[in-house]
Amino acid sequence: MRRVLLVVLALVVTAGVGYAAASRVWGFPTLGDRQEASAASEMRFALLSLGQFLTNLADSGRYIRVTVDLEIDAQRAELVTDRTSELKTDVYALLRSKTYADLSGEEGLRELQKEIRDRMELKCPHVVKNVFFSEFVIQ
Repeated sequence: MRRVLLVVLALVVTAGVGYAAASRVWGFPTLGDRQEASAASEMRFALLSLGQFLTNLADSGRYIRVTVDLEIDAQRAELVTDRTSELKTDVYALLRSKTYADLSGEEGLRELQKEIRDRMELKCPHVVKNVFFSEFVIQ
């Protein structure tokens, strides 16, 4: 019985040492590495609000009120904050060119998000990951 216990213990220790050696040689990710990678990927992006926009639509008598938030690369956030006024002007110009029909439905909303992201890409390449609306009202 004692001999069997020693053999099992020796196998467990050998397996542990083998795994540790293999992880050093081939770089198996440890739990700590996975947590650090997860935290790094979460910290990479930040949310920046461009604020509320209230403007007339191309349709007469209709207006839009929308709050635009940008998900941006946190390491390059300064590019966006330095050009905030320019970016807001572009968003206003885009909103004023839209009609009620352009913005109605989920497809219109997604298209507007894409167009805003494309305009941001022209001014600040590879910085804006996503565009969100925290408020969206058309009358």
